[in-house]
Amino acid sequence: MARTGLLEIYEGIATPENEGMGTPLFAVQYVPKQTCYFIGKDTSGQPCLLVETKENGKHKLPPIHLESLDAQFELGCQITDPEGQIREGVFTVVRFRSLDLETIRYFLSVCQIIMVHLGDKPSRRALATAVRRLASIFKNIHKTPIRSLNGLFGELFVIWRSQYPARAVAAWRIEDTSRFDFAMGDIRLEVKSCAGRVRAHTFAYDQCNPPPRTHAVVASLLVERIPGGISLGDLINSIETQLAGVEPLALKFHEVIASTLGADLSSAMQVTFDARLTENSLQFFDLREIPALRGSLPHRVTNVHFTVDLSGLAPLSQESLIKRDPHFRELIPQLPTE
Repeated sequence: MARTGLLEIYEGIATPENEGMGTPLFAVQYVPKQTCYFIGKDTSGQPCLLVETKENGKHKLPPIHLESLDAQFELGCQITDPEGQIREGVFTVVRFRSLDLETIRYFLSVCQIIMVHLGDKPSRRALATAVRRLASIFKNIHKTPIRSLNGLFGELFVIWRSQYPARAVAAWRIEDTSRFDFAMGDIRLEVKSCAGRVRAHTFAYDQCNPPPRTHAVVASLLVERIPGGISLGDLINSIETQLAGVEPLALKFHEVIASTLGADLSSAMQVTFDARLTENSLQFFDLREIPALRGSLPHRVTNVHFTVDLSGLAPLSQESLIKRDPHFRELIPQLPTE
């Protein structure tokens, strides 16, 4: 299904003035080429995804109530259609509790993926599963960010420039507590970004003492924020386009993004980076060979981290990585050629 400009649809809807007689009222616009999906506004102007429900179960599904989002299944509603006609129907309604344009844009982008994934006239079960997945993506967007913006940009850059972005996303960490940013078969890839000109990064002890029989590598990047560079939002949109046709991975991608950025999601989208600097600074190093603490830690000593200056160390070539494990070809970005 082609992009339909859900944000433009939302912005073109007039906010309804008041609720119906005990029935929720939404002003809606049809999503082009769809028969059951609507983008709407409630009486507060908050964006909603409405999916008209024809299949009813014996038991009504319980609603979802989050700080950022609520969802109600098989809800009797009144809608004002594009012609100004009011009609009643039964809908699954997902209401996003924000009036911030950037977070609305992000919400509608994920709604687009959900719609593509479900197709027209989804089953009751498939719709409920998709709505729960949508809720899981936005459950953390009011929480404190769990990773620096520079660090997230580095990881996204690796996905963006990898030979197979879908496989890179499949290998991407699910939780922030994961030991490595990417894991694929015997490959372990950690991405480190630094804002200065000294290639100094902080490592966890476990990262420099990886599991036996694994190929553990760090991708070291220099990151700089500049006006007129590539914005984080544009980078995310570009990767989303690369994931077209693999909607389950696109949903995982957005789940990691939202949980990482948390309350900074809106402001982060406008931050711009020097992609050319990052591309030309990319180097790979063997995590078993960089200076680090090795061997067993003293009893009761845990959570050890240390900073290592990689400047002056000989980086690994892309060819040598692929010789170690051919799957590196699918994951790592192509190094720029002279």
